[in-house]
Amino acid sequence: MSDIRIVWNPDELIGDWLLAGRALDTTREIMTAVAVSLFSHRTALADDALPSGTDRRGWWGDTEAREIHGGTPIGSRLWLLSREKQTEQTRVRAEDYCREALAWLVADRIATRVDVTCVWFAHQRLGAEIDIYRGPAKSIAVRFEKLWNEVM
Repeated sequence: MSDIRIVWNPDELIGDWLLAGRALDTTREIMTAVAVSLFSHRTALADDALPSGTDRRGWWGDTEAREIHGGTPIGSRLWLLSREKQTEQTRVRAEDYCREALAWLVADRIATRVDVTCVWFAHQRLGAEIDIYRGPAKSIAVRFEKLWNEVM
């Protein structure tokens, strides 16, 4: 698996490509895969309650991804929580959305297991601790201290 490296800026809630000299950095590709999986907007399910004034979002290529190339939808449904209150139910939904977004790592045999724990660590701040296991090798720990700013 070789891919460009995306670094996440939690203060601005944006990701950007990282350069290694004049070329794109291709190290730590698992981190890029996790960032794209969590911070891209997956299409909402037909029965998902949408935040006011939004559509179902998502990438157009996901519409027939399974039929065309055996793929799975890209991204997460974390965006659905943008106007939710800081409750235990919201925290649990965030964990579920993260697990759903990262399930492809196990399905595609990139990881043997992915553990996700979301925690409220400050007022209106939801973080995620993700451990990615790759067989007997030491797990890869990914921490996001600010999944998004707008959870209320």
